[in-house]
Amino acid sequence: MAELVTIAEFDNVNQAHVLKARLQSEGIRVYLLNENLNSILPGAFSMVKVQVDLNDSFRAMDVLYEE
Repeated sequence: MAELVTIAEFDNVNQAHVLKARLQSEGIRVYLLNENLNSILPGAFSMVKVQVDLNDSFRAMDVLYEE
């Protein structure tokens, strides 16, 4: 399995899904960590992490910081 890196963290699962959709539209495979935990226990202890493959991380960061 490829190495995953976290490129963003959100305290709101909806924000994570918006970024996930933007990344997927660019052909980047995206994984959300703590997505279900955040629904049960919202707050700082259950931040939703947006993760991508290490090889796609630079391209994903470009998408993240697009204007």
